[in-house]
Amino acid sequence: MNKKELKLAVSFLQEASHEYGSHCCNDWEFPPDWLKEEKIQFVKEYHQYNGDSEEFNPKYLHLPDFAAMSFLAHKLEKLANTAKKFDS
Repeated sequence: MNKKELKLAVSFLQEASHEYGSHCCNDWEFPPDWLKEEKIQFVKEYHQYNGDSEEFNPKYLHLPDFAAMSFLAHKLEKLANTAKKFDS
């Protein structure tokens, strides 16, 4: 995947996050192959990204779908902007 493709994925995730944010139900669950430690890390990083670190609770590992999308878009954008192995 090149840099332009990563940025396109970011754009789609940001748009989806915005659209999903206006749904009345924002349930989302981690895929079944995620370890508890991976879930904890993801949710902790999300709250740091969101500016509400005090909201992190390792016993409550739930995020709305739009929040997970927005965070993934942020992580992909960061990757696209810093990775030297991507072209364009």
